[in-house]
Amino acid sequence: MTFINLSVWISALIGVIIIAWIRSFDIYEKETFMAMIWAFLAGGITAVMIALGVYEFLRIFGLEDEVISNTLGSLLVIGPVEEFAKLMGLVVVYALIRKQFNELTDGIIYMSCVALGFSIIENFFYANSGEGTQYLLVYRAFISTPAHISFSVIIGYAWYRYKKENKPFSTVIVALAIASILHGVFDALAFSPWFNFLLLIYLWLILRQSLRLVQYTNVVSPFRPEFKELFDSPSGEKAEGIGCPNCGSSAPKELCRNSFFTSCRCDDCGYQIASRNDIRKIFRIFAPEYKRLSKKLVPARFNDGRTVMSVYGSAFFGHSGSTGFFRVEEVAGRLQAINDELLDRFRKRSFISANLLRRFFE
Repeated sequence: MTFINLSVWISALIGVIIIAWIRSFDIYEKETFMAMIWAFLAGGITAVMIALGVYEFLRIFGLEDEVISNTLGSLLVIGPVEEFAKLMGLVVVYALIRKQFNELTDGIIYMSCVALGFSIIENFFYANSGEGTQYLLVYRAFISTPAHISFSVIIGYAWYRYKKENKPFSTVIVALAIASILHGVFDALAFSPWFNFLLLIYLWLILRQSLRLVQYTNVVSPFRPEFKELFDSPSGEKAEGIGCPNCGSSAPKELCRNSFFTSCRCDDCGYQIASRNDIRKIFRIFAPEYKRLSKKLVPARFNDGRTVMSVYGSAFFGHSGSTGFFRVEEVAGRLQAINDELLDRFRKRSFISANLLRRFFE
């Protein structure tokens, strides 16, 4: 098998893996894998064709690759051209599957697919551009691909607000300018022999900011249910043989079952009882900022002298650690506090200008 054929398969595999990873951030109303594949293909091919066309046009004026492969060319040419091309890819995707755009997260998800398609095709061209360049396929997959996605997510965010929330088109222009600057700075660092050691630090900052944007869209999603309301309609079933880790009662318990988690209520002490995995799901789903459960467990002492392990001071585990217990009101309050803190932190601590961000939030 020639390297060109092998690189096609490697690129496709990397693309599918990253699409599955991107989809994991779409918590409440997941897009179909097929729709994301279409966005990846249609948007990516469109973006590449437009970028190639613009670069070909610029060559008429003597702007060859050697001329723009520097700091000034990165900021004034490469960043704007490639981010504009990805925006046009999103426009095509929106025209094809506009019904799937029904929450703010979708703008980011489909823009990520377009950026991924663009990056994978670009990586393929780089890897097959000549002898000794094959290593670029793997190198660019782990560096350039997440960078391309991170630059562009703000465009997908702005595009949704423009099309679905009647924000002015200037919102998209501002997002395009931000993405172009982020992209241009990245390439400028990559071209600089003096500052390219900062590349990974810069990429980490952009990735962190992009993930916060995704978390924000999940917090404000119209499909995000109210945690307390999930307990208003019990299933009518009884759970037998479950001992309460708080009071030890083994009486039958009213079962609460929904599409997110399962728990049961101990009538003797009033606590909800759930498995460790279900409690992990509660914080993962209803507080998108949440990280791994094991990182959030800390000792807590009850008034009766017992010491238990606590998650955010609102859900508790006994000695076995496999079953936890919580009060709905306490967990609901903690979830709300986590989300409020996330929103406040995103608005105040972004390295993007607060004046620019205000155009998106107000």
